[in-house]
Amino acid sequence: MFKTSLTRKAASAKAGAALAVCMLALTTTACSNDERESDALADAPSGSTDTNRDVPPEINEFLEGDEGRSVTYIRLHDGMHMGSASEHEARPALSLIKLYIATYVMEKGEYEDKYEALDMIASSSDKSAEDLFEKYPDSIDTIADEFNLESTKAGEKWGYSQTSTYDVASFISQLIERDETHPILVAMAHADPISEDGYQQNYGTAKLSNVVGSKWGWSNDKSINSSVSFGENFVAAASINGSSDELTDYVKDEVTGKSLGKATERFLKYKDGEDVPPIETTTSETSTTSSSKKDKDEKSGTGKKDKSSSKEPTSESTTSKKKDKGSSDKKSADKKKGSEKTSEPSKK
Repeated sequence: MFKTSLTRKAASAKAGAALAVCMLALTTTACSNDERESDALADAPSGSTDTNRDVPPEINEFLEGDEGRSVTYIRLHDGMHMGSASEHEARPALSLIKLYIATYVMEKGEYEDKYEALDMIASSSDKSAEDLFEKYPDSIDTIADEFNLESTKAGEKWGYSQTSTYDVASFISQLIERDETHPILVAMAHADPISEDGYQQNYGTAKLSNVVGSKWGWSNDKSINSSVSFGENFVAAASINGSSDELTDYVKDEVTGKSLGKATERFLKYKDGEDVPPIETTTSETSTTSSSKKDKDEKSGTGKKDKSSSKEPTSESTTSKKKDKGSSDKKSADKKKGSEKTSEPSKK
């Protein structure tokens, strides 16, 4: 207990100092980490800056995913989007739910709670999540309504809550649109390398290039891992029934220069008025077309920024052969479907 207390104080001091320095130095972009590991090789092409037309979901590029894994990517300056067919499915939110709790506290909470909320994002304190959710039990559902997060729902305890990769990516996109230097984003940019409970915060979407800030989540038994990250011109979120390393591999396999190039090509064709046929997608249980997905993209609040050039992430997979998808799918299928939703509250 004493060690944990000291760790929290150190994390709080570190986060507070970083936030203070960052907020003083901010101009038009969010602060970035001093060091960011990335296996990226190149930036993907930038798309059109014409954001006047809404893009229906069937225009998006669809990525691999099933009931055991999900990924979402949103490009900010034009609203181009790609994701797995499972991106709208509600999954254990893990510590990503702390983003919603903290945002509510920043908007409606008491003064002293705002500092704890920001520290909770940087250190991923479960104790803070427990205390703040107990004090603000409507925080998660209120933020879900405010940001149109249709797959997000609070649990009896914070650790039982659910969200989707699309919801959390859309949420961060909307925060950036409201304020590029929003305190929640700054706290994500200064996340501690090791969380309060000792877990490494350096995997998943954080391994993409040009990442500015991230938030991670994992279950008590480490069998489920998730993350969301943002950069100057993108937001990416992913979740997997698997280890943190498996999440990193999944993200690198899907968010590549090749996939971004294909998505941009479809997006620009649509913008030019061409007929873009929907992509047939499959999951482990059903086969469907992208046009059957819910039309939620226009609610993301993205695509309003007009930037002629911005950095986007790619992974080393752009030049290397993709890993055996069959093996990955088998690992996902072997996980007990739905078991995580009744497990003990997530540690991270």
